[in-house]
Amino acid sequence: MSLRRLVWVIALLASSQSVFAAEVDPTQHLTARSDRYDVTWSGIPLGEGEIRLTPQADGCFLYESTTDPIALVRWTYGAPKETSQFCVQNGRIISRQFSYDNDKRENDSFRLDFDWGQKRVKTLRAGEMTLRDLPDQAYDRFVIREAVRMWVIRNAAGDAPDQAEFVLVNEDRMKSYRFAVIGTESVATPAGTFETIRVDRIDDPKRPFHYWFAPSRDYIPVKLEHLKKDKVELRMTLLR
Repeated sequence: MSLRRLVWVIALLASSQSVFAAEVDPTQHLTARSDRYDVTWSGIPLGEGEIRLTPQADGCFLYESTTDPIALVRWTYGAPKETSQFCVQNGRIISRQFSYDNDKRENDSFRLDFDWGQKRVKTLRAGEMTLRDLPDQAYDRFVIREAVRMWVIRNAAGDAPDQAEFVLVNEDRMKSYRFAVIGTESVATPAGTFETIRVDRIDDPKRPFHYWFAPSRDYIPVKLEHLKKDKVELRMTLLR
């Protein structure tokens, strides 16, 4: 089990331009907040993760994810941190820069710099730099969470389809992820019981994800499950 993978899932909690038309103004839903989650792996407690969103100037935002793993996990894998800088332009979320840092495993650390004028992304890792072309719309692996959240909000308002595809940019590849709105469910968490909208990742049937977004908490995910061979491998629930 890789803690890098764990942090990615936290982020995702973790695209076509038409999916994100300007009917929903993202800035109305991008207010300062801090959300903390309990994390278990195959029923074993791993620790906690926190996601913070801080508005900056000129319609831009700072997004941070930190982990507070239990001692054994910290000693083995470290305590990774992810930071994403993004802006909102013409109603669209635009990735600007993403960094992954792990003091325990420095070779895993990397940074992405997005240049939308040239439609390229620069990757810096272990002293090496690579350039890749970008599609019309893509997201770093952290801010994609907010892009999915905006789609869920639009879908709830009847302004977006029940399925949507998003392009994720990682340090070494780009991949499309497809999500579907499944329905509404009541979900109990340490932070309370919420009426939620369930969203599933459906492009990989062998490793599905389930997410529960709570309208009463401005559509943040209050629970997620990552399955493997029909068993819950990773579970995260909102603490506060």
